[in-house]
Amino acid sequence: MLKDVEYYMTLPYKILIEHDEDNDGGKCCVARLLEIPYCLGAGKTPAEAIEELNIHKRMTIGSYLEDGITIPEPQAKYSGNINIRVDPELHARLAHEAAAFGMSLNKYTSLILERRNSTLETISPAVRESKQRYHSKK
Repeated sequence: MLKDVEYYMTLPYKILIEHDEDNDGGKCCVARLLEIPYCLGAGKTPAEAIEELNIHKRMTIGSYLEDGITIPEPQAKYSGNINIRVDPELHARLAHEAAAFGMSLNKYTSLILERRNSTLETISPAVRESKQRYHSKK
């Protein structure tokens, strides 16, 4: 199968939409692909941001193909297993909290993750930097 721009454009990449401020202090939406770093679009509405994201996605994929850069594809299935390393004190605290609720550490950690605030109130420095770079090019 030929993996050209059109192939990648049809893949179900995950889009994250965040609310932000434009250079004039007004409200805007920023849409970005989770699988392709620095591929984003901005607009006054989520629809405008996604429309611009698709333009940028096409240009980024074309550039990656020309330069021989590997293009990440969306992961189709997830196993449900996550292995993470945490500070031993955090591990102990979580284990004690889980025991207090009569749960396994695995079940308690899963519950915490399910209940987290998924609106991404705080933006990571990497995302903030990519947004600044993007807005400064306009």
